Amino acid sequence: MRRLLFILCLLLPAAAFGYTDHRGRNLDSLERVAARYTPDKLASTSKEELVDYAMLCRELTWGYLQLDATKCTYYGRQAIRLGEQLGGDMTVFDASILVGQTFWAREQYDSARVYYNKAAAALASMESDNPPRKENDLDANRSRLWGTMGNFYAVQDSIEQASFYYNKAAEIFDKYEDYQQNAILYYNLGEIRMDAGDKKQAKADYDRSLTAARQSGDSLMVAIARKGQGRWYKENGQMRKALQCLKEAEAYYANHPQEEAQSRSETLDYMTASYDALNKNMRTLAVLLALLLASAAAAFWIVFRLKRTRKELTETAAVLDETIEELRPAAGEEIALTEQEKAIAKLLAEGLSTKEIADRVCLGVNTVLWYRKRLYAKLDVHSVAAFTTELHRRRLV
Repeated sequence: MRRLLFILCLLLPAAAFGYTDHRGRNLDSLERVAARYTPDKLASTSKEELVDYAMLCRELTWGYLQLDATKCTYYGRQAIRLGEQLGGDMTVFDASILVGQTFWAREQYDSARVYYNKAAAALASMESDNPPRKENDLDANRSRLWGTMGNFYAVQDSIEQASFYYNKAAEIFDKYEDYQQNAILYYNLGEIRMDAGDKKQAKADYDRSLTAARQSGDSLMVAIARKGQGRWYKENGQMRKALQCLKEAEAYYANHPQEEAQSRSETLDYMTASYDALNKNMRTLAVLLALLLASAAAAFWIVFRLKRTRKELTETAAVLDETIEELRPAAGEEIALTEQEKAIAKLLAEGLSTKEIADRVCLGVNTVLWYRKRLYAKLDVHSVAAFTTELHRRRLV
């Protein structure tokens, strides 16, 4: 993450800032030239030589930026001091950002802020120059400072401020169709928002990063953007889409294993996590499918048993009805009741409910209902009133 943030500050075209890039030259030889400018010589030298020395310090600041923070800070401060003395706003601006970067990289944020403020003051001074400077030079300086400030606030989790400066820089990049810078910038925004849990906005930033990367035609930028999208899909549980994005990124990193070792490592970590999650989901689905099949089989068996039981009950009821029908007395036939039937008949005649009769004779409710149906059949009646009348007429109780 920090590597990409640092790249954002360094990818801007060197020529736009008015310095000669000596990072590929022998820094020792440049230092030997700088060593000739002793304090006594600086006190008596001409303005033209001071300007040359300021430029030399500025170039050494660039040269040592990623090699020696102490030397970078020393020569940067020299360049700032001489720039302020000679009215060289561009020297102050450039050196202030570079010195600020050395403190930023060491997480000395208060010191970094001091130098970024110096750079902002130098930029304001350049904007008010008369005659005015070229607008494209000012825009290049603005985008550089705002991108740097965005990085500064991003590592401190000040998302709103980081987003504010990144968006200001993006406006400049859009203006000059610098899609490569926008691809990195929006990727960084997506990473910051993902770390903060703002997944909805992170998705939009990753998508914008991919759009800018494709417009730039830079395959590295496309791989970075796809890696960001893969992370988003992974953390939102969409593993197949995550793997699709990450495989596209890995295809690029695999062809550049030395240059992009860190990015490839992150991509492979995301892919491993996505495969693990996908396999876990597949195992869970397999278990759920097995449970679903078992439940379906159980439901089928229950339905089958219910249908079978229902059929048996229907057949049993039909047999019982047939049996009871056979019990109906023929005309003039004497009716005989068992003791159990007499007891139940008496309670029925007294008007007790089925449950009350069941409690009295210690039988189940269904059994009492069966006896009542049997008694009605024997006396050839269909209601309690008719049953009671017939019972007393035949003097059965």
